[in-house]
Amino acid sequence: MLDPQVGAKADCCRLCGGALRPIFGLQVLEKYAVNYMRCADCHSLQTERPYWINEAYTNSLAKLDTGAAQRTLVNLAAAYAVARVLKQNDVVDFGGGDGLLCRLLRDYGVNCLVYDKYAQPSYAPNFVAQSLSQAKILLAFEVFEHFENPREDFKALLDLDIPVVLASTVIFLDQGPDWWYLTPETGQHVFFYSASALQLIARTYGYELLICSGHLLLLKPGLAGRLRRLLLQCLLQKHVLRLVGAAMRLLPARGVWKDFEASKRRPQ
Repeated sequence: MLDPQVGAKADCCRLCGGALRPIFGLQVLEKYAVNYMRCADCHSLQTERPYWINEAYTNSLAKLDTGAAQRTLVNLAAAYAVARVLKQNDVVDFGGGDGLLCRLLRDYGVNCLVYDKYAQPSYAPNFVAQSLSQAKILLAFEVFEHFENPREDFKALLDLDIPVVLASTVIFLDQGPDWWYLTPETGQHVFFYSASALQLIARTYGYELLICSGHLLLLKPGLAGRLRRLLLQCLLQKHVLRLVGAAMRLLPARGVWKDFEASKRRPQ
């Protein structure tokens, strides 16, 4: 279990409080020499404390993400599949950026709102969540690796007791300094989780964790029986998600018209 009282020291893991060992160094934001360290207990990789993080979110290099559109389409299929299988329709996209995923989910009839303290949701300006506790399904795609203090950040997020969390991150498997996911030029990826660290987080907050290809699904006990869990594990495989996405494109986008009509009735 994660102890909230440990890990505050500079030489301790920011997730579990374990001992850290430097394994390589990289130049972050093309100017800061930064150590990357592996935890002896949870086996995760992390940078030294990210003193550059505020600068990273205003740096022009961080805005260049050529894979964002394709990831949004894959995450659309994943979120739609989970919402329909679990019959949960209230979704909040945490760290949802420009709101494109929120807008697309609404087009397919999913009641999605967006929440992001670093971005303006230009695609969904009228659908901003006031609180994460509104969610029955919380989406957190490419978010966890940005956590500066993951022990505190996970506590704030998962203490909300949201029934379902659908996330994505790339698991650390002892990759070296040439691992593409480190992205030191942007400076925003500062913590990289092992599978055992993710299981530790799930156990601490009372979730069952399913690791499904590129996605993570955290479920509260009793929410899905064995057959539904197997179905979700199948649907969240990369090659199946491509088929789900293709099938979705054959469906009518009903939500866009519903939101348009509602906006016309809303007082100006």
